[in-house]
Amino acid sequence: MKKNFVYIAVLLVAMASCSPATKITRTWTSPSKNTAGYTNLYIAAVLGDMAKRASFETDVQNKLTTLGIRSTTSSSTIQPNFWMSTDLDKNAMMRIISEKGNDAIMTMTLIDVQNEQRYIPGHMHGGMMMGGPGMWGPGWGMGGAGNFGGFWGMHHGMMMTPGHMVNDRKYFVEINVYDVSSELLIWTGQSKTTNPSSLDKFSREFAEVVLRRMQREKVIQPQN
Repeated sequence: MKKNFVYIAVLLVAMASCSPATKITRTWTSPSKNTAGYTNLYIAAVLGDMAKRASFETDVQNKLTTLGIRSTTSSSTIQPNFWMSTDLDKNAMMRIISEKGNDAIMTMTLIDVQNEQRYIPGHMHGGMMMGGPGMWGPGWGMGGAGNFGGFWGMHHGMMMTPGHMVNDRKYFVEINVYDVSSELLIWTGQSKTTNPSSLDKFSREFAEVVLRRMQREKVIQPQN
């Protein structure tokens, strides 16, 4: 029984470590969206930090390339301080998009960062799984409601490995897709990323998860 418990615990930890840190929390699609899907995107991460902006845009572009979808990044076509400028010229940006032949604009904006504490319960490696009532004698390891021996048999593992608090850091990104010809919003989504281990892993996984959802909802149309 003890070996089975250890195996299950290890399996659960492995599954948790393999699950993506990024999840899509909500999406909306306009009824006026191009039903065939878009095939040439202009990618714009609205971030003041050039390194982060380029990282997110490049990872999205790389993933689109594997799908056979053409794309252009804002970091390769407009000046570094464009998003932070007090004198934004939308027409200048639209001229670039028109020259590149893009049919949709995909923007990504970090809208919130939250810190959250949660409690991790202690691990029960004792009690009934360590031999059951026969090991501890009459009244031990069963139920726990009738006597202290039962309580100890069930819960002494919690005393051996106490619970603890951990801090989670969550990043919320809003993704908008606009039709170039009408300039109307045709799709929007929000992602939540918990405790990313690095910027590189964050941006790669973000691109994978977001574009998979966009493909599923027929916002983009793979060309291969």
